[in-house]
Amino acid sequence: MVTDAQANDSTLVANAMERRTASSNSFVPRQLAPVLRTVIYAGPALVFFILFSYVPFFRSIYLSLFVTDAAGEAVRFNGLNYYIRILGLDDQPRFMQSMLTSAKFALMVVPASIVAGLGLAWLAAVKLPYIKVFRTIFTGSLAISIASAGVIWAMLYSPVIGITRPLMDVLKLASPSLLGSSVTALFAVAVATVWTSLGFNFVITLAGIQAIPQDVYESGLLDGATGWTAFRTLTLPLLAPTLLFLLVVNSISSFQAFTQFNVLIGNEGPESSTNVFVFAAFKTFWLENRYGFASAMSIVLFVVLFVLTLIQFRGLDRRVHYQ
Repeated sequence: MVTDAQANDSTLVANAMERRTASSNSFVPRQLAPVLRTVIYAGPALVFFILFSYVPFFRSIYLSLFVTDAAGEAVRFNGLNYYIRILGLDDQPRFMQSMLTSAKFALMVVPASIVAGLGLAWLAAVKLPYIKVFRTIFTGSLAISIASAGVIWAMLYSPVIGITRPLMDVLKLASPSLLGSSVTALFAVAVATVWTSLGFNFVITLAGIQAIPQDVYESGLLDGATGWTAFRTLTLPLLAPTLLFLLVVNSISSFQAFTQFNVLIGNEGPESSTNVFVFAAFKTFWLENRYGFASAMSIVLFVVLFVLTLIQFRGLDRRVHYQ
């Protein structure tokens, strides 16, 4: 007669034999099975990422060292001469001026975009009737592409409509529009860019404000922190990770700005004040067919953005409070 203990022992032995048989018949060790599943699921995305990101990146590095023909093929080794010219080391500072123009444009756009998004998010976080309607209005620019926004702002700046005519009279500009003057063209594009990025900055900032626990404000209220004091001493420090993210993203986006310049300025605007680095690379590639030189410009822009992002993280990350 079989006892309960013997039955349990038989069951344990059978289960152990089944696990051993399954592991022996498996082609992949058990420890590597999760890794293999991850690779299988992420495989299609990784293939596209490699083909459309890493391959063009290393191809650009290769072409930046060569003089290319009309088909874009390398014909003669050029070394670092393209980089020397871009950096202005051969007494031709035209491309460095384009980089400085991009930096000036970023200084106009990034702080204004973040501050405007923060202000609207602070207002929209208040619990009032019909506040969702205003939140929807504030996010309206998310539904409009940069090209479409450029067309809208081109109409607003048009001398035919004349909306900006009073401002031009105050500034005493001889140009027919703000986009045609070297004094105001870059600023006009910056205003359009701030409006275009306002929806994204608003959504991200509002999400950061709503993620702050209400207990923090209740504790601050006991200490007399209300209104502006609560915003300055509680909201801003706890919102620092979100603001750092927006600073990095907006900085990269402003240095890569192209569509708004192509739509609003094109090839007929004041090139001296609006020739940002990406637009200069575009003209070098498509209009001058200097593929190697344009590749070198793209690599320089990558290095500048990488260093800028690294500086922002290293310089500000220590001051950021993470919950």
